Amino acid sequence: MLTLDQAKAHLKLDPAATDEDALLTGYLNAALATFRQHSKRRWPAEGEPAVMAVVAPLAEPLTYRLVAFVDPAVLSEDEQVIAQQWLLLTLGHWYENRATVTVGVNLVEVPHTAQMLMNLLRTPTL
Repeated sequence: MLTLDQAKAHLKLDPAATDEDALLTGYLNAALATFRQHSKRRWPAEGEPAVMAVVAPLAEPLTYRLVAFVDPAVLSEDEQVIAQQWLLLTLGHWYENRATVTVGVNLVEVPHTAQMLMNLLRTPTL
């Protein structure tokens, strides 16, 4: 997942400054909850496998052995990188646009890049 230090680096904030730590922590928690709700995905728990191993994939006939049940909602390592980028983009957008409405300024929407990343990870639902 994303740490406070990674968020500060992304926002180009002084890592030693703590005056906005509570705000950033709130944004991080909200971004993570938003990610989970929209994607229906999650990071693996400590020690939980993210992928299933295939034993002897070139054997005739194909031989598979279930090493451990893998929850399809668990993000693979590659997907975790994409999800982290989504979190950073969303966090940056919320940090720079703190109000729900700004008078006299053009409306700013969550970047399309963030939506594209979410579409890569989102589990489709009916």
